Amino acid sequence: MTISNQIQPAIWIHRSRDFQGETNVVKTILPTEYDHYFKIFLPIIFENEDTGQRRKITHEQLAALIKKPFSKSFSQHSLPALLTPFIASSATEDYRILEKLISLLGPETATIYHGIGEENLPEAFGEPWVVSGTLSDFPTVVNALNGKAKLELVHFPNYIFPLDHSWCIGNMIPQSGIFLLGCDGAVAQQLRDQEEMEAVELSPEDVYFGDR
Repeated sequence: MTISNQIQPAIWIHRSRDFQGETNVVKTILPTEYDHYFKIFLPIIFENEDTGQRRKITHEQLAALIKKPFSKSFSQHSLPALLTPFIASSATEDYRILEKLISLLGPETATIYHGIGEENLPEAFGEPWVVSGTLSDFPTVVNALNGKAKLELVHFPNYIFPLDHSWCIGNMIPQSGIFLLGCDGAVAQQLRDQEEMEAVELSPEDVYFGDR
């Protein structure tokens, strides 16, 4: 895997998204050129402190548990503070979702991975970067970003897209547990038809994160 700081292949994203709004609105993250938009949730684990049992729970089930509408902006941030100690993520489950995305979008798809650079990442990712490869490289890039973490994944590429820009995955809020996807009708229907990934359909104007 070669990390480059020549980010020209990703400049189109930053020229195409809306910088004027709040960062929890879809159009401030993804270009507005797509026909369909989705929020894809990473899995969450509910831990029972009394029994020590851990089980996967959907965000929709969590919303019902706290008696709150499962709105388009619902996220882990929507949970009351008393509940958050019982919520965890799992690297194993996250990688499973990555594999589902890879399968849906095509593992051999020529793909660009792009990050804006952060101080708390491995040094090679501290400045804006791109990695060129195929979509099957997704877990490898995530593994490098997280320093081979075994229990919990914290960092993901900010953007992932194919060379033809026919879809784009965005993730700009750290530890949000959310990917945004802009895509065409064919990919949208595939996502609607599957059951392994929890997803909510959005519009560019929608608030996708927050709602505490």
